[in-house]
Amino acid sequence: MYTTMEYYSNVFPYIYINMIKVGELSGSLTNSLEQAIKYLDDSADINKKVKKVLVPNIIQFVVLTLLLVIGTLVIVPYIQGIFDSVGSSAKIPEITMCFFNFINNIGKVWYIPVALILGTVGGIVFYINTPKGKYNFHYFKYTMPIFGKLIYSLDFSRFIKAMLLNLNNGMRIQDSLDVSKNVVKNYVFLSMVETSINNILIGQSWIEPFEKSGLSSPMIIEMLKIGMQTDLSEMMNKLVEYMEIDIQNILDKIMKVFPQLVYSVVGVMLILFVLIVFVPILEVYTGTFLFDAAGI
Repeated sequence: MYTTMEYYSNVFPYIYINMIKVGELSGSLTNSLEQAIKYLDDSADINKKVKKVLVPNIIQFVVLTLLLVIGTLVIVPYIQGIFDSVGSSAKIPEITMCFFNFINNIGKVWYIPVALILGTVGGIVFYINTPKGKYNFHYFKYTMPIFGKLIYSLDFSRFIKAMLLNLNNGMRIQDSLDVSKNVVKNYVFLSMVETSINNILIGQSWIEPFEKSGLSSPMIIEMLKIGMQTDLSEMMNKLVEYMEIDIQNILDKIMKVFPQLVYSVVGVMLILFVLIVFVPILEVYTGTFLFDAAGI
């Protein structure tokens, strides 16, 4: 079935195709399908939680940015006109004028920042599409703040589950590693698996690459080492249970920290809006500039 699905890769994601492949090659298609469904549900749940926090705050950020820029461009000339019409020497706050001048200067040479942004984005995309760039980008995904540990834990859990299916159906560790590696698309993870396979060929530990990477927690490494000395399949079952709890704990921490970071960014934009746009409006509303115009 997986070979047919490969012809329709635009419909079936890479991860699902390889989960089905593991199930068919190991003779545990039912379990593999259950894993694919669970992975889909977990991914949808994570995306839903992240969007619930991210989307409203992104909208607020965009709206505040537009209000800040448009408000500055409209309010500053209007207020300055009021001051001039009554002969007041009152001045618009310095922070407002600095931002106004900055926006005006950007507007005059808009093509320069646009070119810089497009050039930077194009350079990054080009670099990521090179082998070295793609490897470094995939490594960044595992080490990035907030989400890195979660991404690696999900990949490692999926890999261990696939490997467990193969081991339970009588595959050797080397063959199990080779078949299971395709459920993960990250180049860094794939390089660790390839090193593990090579280690087995030269009589060394297949766990060593995961340990040296520093990405796996000491608990996971110790559980695998104990499994090699006792019953690997049984220990992997316990490892899967442990990782599911660990992933949930990581997700809970993210959902506590992530909203605070997003709210902080929106809060900074709100403060800037008050200082740059609202304070000059308040000054006009209170009419203090009229005392200056009257020489009081």
